[in-house]
Amino acid sequence: MCNPIRSSSLLVVVFVGFSLAGCGEASVDPVTETTGALTSSPSSQSFLVAFSGGSIPSNADAIVASAGGTIAARYVNVGAVLAHSKSPSFAAALRASAGVDAVGAVAAVHSQLTPLAAAAKPHHPMKPPASKGDPLSFRQWDMDQIHAPEAHGITNGSKSVLVGMLDSGVDITHPDLAGQVNAAASVSCLGGVPDTSPAIWSNDIIGHGTFTSGTIVAPKNGVGTVGVAPGVKIGMVKVAIDDLSSPNAGLVFPDAVVCGIDWAIGHGFDLLNASLTIDPFTAPFDDIFCSDEPDRAAVVQIVRTAILKAAAKKLTVVAATGNFFLDLRNLPGSGNGVNCKVLPVSLPKVIGVSAVGVTKQLAFYSDYGFGAVDLTGPGGDSLIPDPLVTDTAASGQVLGPMPAGSLFYQGAAGYDGQVQDCSTGACATYAYIQGTSAAAPHVTGVAALVISKFGKMSPDALLVRLSLAAKPIACPPSPYDPGDTGQPATCKGPAFYNSFYGAGEVDALAALK
Repeated sequence: MCNPIRSSSLLVVVFVGFSLAGCGEASVDPVTETTGALTSSPSSQSFLVAFSGGSIPSNADAIVASAGGTIAARYVNVGAVLAHSKSPSFAAALRASAGVDAVGAVAAVHSQLTPLAAAAKPHHPMKPPASKGDPLSFRQWDMDQIHAPEAHGITNGSKSVLVGMLDSGVDITHPDLAGQVNAAASVSCLGGVPDTSPAIWSNDIIGHGTFTSGTIVAPKNGVGTVGVAPGVKIGMVKVAIDDLSSPNAGLVFPDAVVCGIDWAIGHGFDLLNASLTIDPFTAPFDDIFCSDEPDRAAVVQIVRTAILKAAAKKLTVVAATGNFFLDLRNLPGSGNGVNCKVLPVSLPKVIGVSAVGVTKQLAFYSDYGFGAVDLTGPGGDSLIPDPLVTDTAASGQVLGPMPAGSLFYQGAAGYDGQVQDCSTGACATYAYIQGTSAAAPHVTGVAALVISKFGKMSPDALLVRLSLAAKPIACPPSPYDPGDTGQPATCKGPAFYNSFYGAGEVDALAALK
């Protein structure tokens, strides 16, 4: 949580370079065929393939085979497939085939399930539980800032509302997540092939998914923290590479996200939280997709189609902007007819979220830009501690549940960011972290409360309600560079809609009125 090192797609500003900074009846099976193992042969390449007409044709196997490949997974709700091939000419041959709309190369991955050893566990003082929350609620400046405790006087959220989490897994044994996860709606999409084994999707070696999940659904149960919408349920869709021995650890590849969106459509999710950006290929980190590169242009097209098909089912994607203090409207590589994007936040129908700290100013790391930022939320800012919590300099970040053996919990020891609640005997573990990853689930949680009260609605209708209820934030003076990046930003637009904060900071109480 110290410096934003650009090396992976989980969007949290973290010590080792991770930047990971998202319940209805299934009417259609999200994947009708899966073949092969999670790990492909080193000589085999994976490809996302979309077809003309927006659906998978009956002769898809033959089309792919004629170019020298095989189908590994079918995403029937999205109208795309995952193909494997060892042929170096596969993509070119398939792009020339009749009925094929787009072909984009992706990377094969595998999952590492060995738990990490727990780090040191410093204790911080707890206050008696307040009437509005749990023992650590006094550390949750973020919930107070969006008026979540007051909103709970109207609704905690409905258990029929299902929020999908595109993330690194979730610790279902943590007391702030136990009973909050719909196991039947959870899956691992690593490698683009769905695997419903809890041994994979409930193993959160990184810790990021447990944190973002708890930000939304941590219950008022006398332990730890309380989330924005503690009455709703989540479905975990694991997409982040968790093999810590791999240079790709923490990355999120396009096939996993398309698989996850397809799964979410097929299982009737109401919302999908994406506290991440998609990486085109393998390490080193690179999350910008430009239209002059065929593989990346194809991925943009396929992911856009997946999100539009989700929107048609009133499934809304809420996404983090990223943590590199970039103007997403003016990305490197753009210009001269070349259009560059960060996915999924830059796509239509996605609600994009920037991050602010306790002073409601853009966090030093947060990406920004017209067309990408719709709203802002509390993501934390280590440069500005919470003045009401003085026992750790990390207090200006956001506190959430974290597995004791996870990478993020271990790393939090380095900046005094570990917190425990031992009031019930066994010590539950939490960590302070910061990032647009932390901001996004605050918006998703408020959206879940809105759907709980007013019913499921289109992404456009949901954004209008959230935006009208948001608290406008005026642009700070320019140039703006609190992190001393040397590349100062200029905020543009009025308080009610600008390039830093969109329509303003999400407000849970106002959104329910």
